[in-house]
Amino acid sequence: MITRYWLLSRRTRSPRYLLPLLFGSCAALVAACVVATLQISAAAASTKISVTYLSPVAAQVGQQDIYYGMQLGAKDLGWSTSVLDANLSSGQQVTDVATAINEHRTAIASWSLDNAAVAGPYKAAQKAGIPVIGVESTGVGVTASVFQEYQYCTPGTGIPEQEAKFIAARRPGAKTIVIGGPTTVVSIVEDTACFTADAKAAGLHVIASANNTGDTSDAGELVAAPLITKYPDVQAIWDYNDTTALGASAALTSANMKISTANSKTGVIVIGQNADADAIQAIRSNPERLTLTVDPNNVATGLAVITEMREAIEHKKVPNLDVSSTIWDSANVSHFVKPRARGFTLTNIPLVKK
Repeated sequence: MITRYWLLSRRTRSPRYLLPLLFGSCAALVAACVVATLQISAAAASTKISVTYLSPVAAQVGQQDIYYGMQLGAKDLGWSTSVLDANLSSGQQVTDVATAINEHRTAIASWSLDNAAVAGPYKAAQKAGIPVIGVESTGVGVTASVFQEYQYCTPGTGIPEQEAKFIAARRPGAKTIVIGGPTTVVSIVEDTACFTADAKAAGLHVIASANNTGDTSDAGELVAAPLITKYPDVQAIWDYNDTTALGASAALTSANMKISTANSKTGVIVIGQNADADAIQAIRSNPERLTLTVDPNNVATGLAVITEMREAIEHKKVPNLDVSSTIWDSANVSHFVKPRARGFTLTNIPLVKK
């Protein structure tokens, strides 16, 4: 908000003997205005905008890129940023909301772990005049949300549907294992359910489902290994993130099974999400260790969060924003550019066209 200060004057007729008095008064008025302006500037500096991201798990590379995007956008606006890590604990996330309120943050962004648990704290933030921007999150107390296209569950447009059709086109009726993640994270549960439904609609045979609650590659391998032993004829493994997919890939390699490229007619199709650096390298490797990953454009997501925060802080109507995603496989991975080198700013965020 830009505040303009106007010095209003009125023409009057004055005898010449009053001129010295008038000039003296004007000088005093100018001096007073200068002092007032300095005081206003000092007050503005003391109320600098400071925003916080409540990350569900800050150690995850994609989460770090979202925060990096927020930092980029905030820097352009002269804001400061901070991040609080729930480390997959919904209880800690409730505490983090309270911390942000107590620290008088101007706005909060949050990837909710448990919508019910944070509803009350979000309402408290709203009551304190602090807008809450949901990242892949909606619900009570959320001002507006930023969504990533790869988590769409919309017939005809969703990335999970495209992944299911990718498998079906190469392995019709493929025997498929689905590996989700921590069941406490609403968005992960929804994404896994979405792909499962899309897989069945595409004619795939979902032979087993499991969850990598440890959220590490080693834990993913431990989840996948017994399923591969039980179902040695598996043709595809869908994973909720790249970390889990690389664990499944390691389990397949240990079982002397080949991972499929995008165009090969043999091997097990292994799909991950997030386009982490390790996943991109796995697609580029020979032999290939991953078939496909989905790039959610996390840095752009962080910039979209700042865009919504700015609108909310200025008390404008805040529309939800949808950041576009990209599928990477052996056919196009040569064109991959690292997330932080794509040149995105607040003015060129890649949004889904509606």
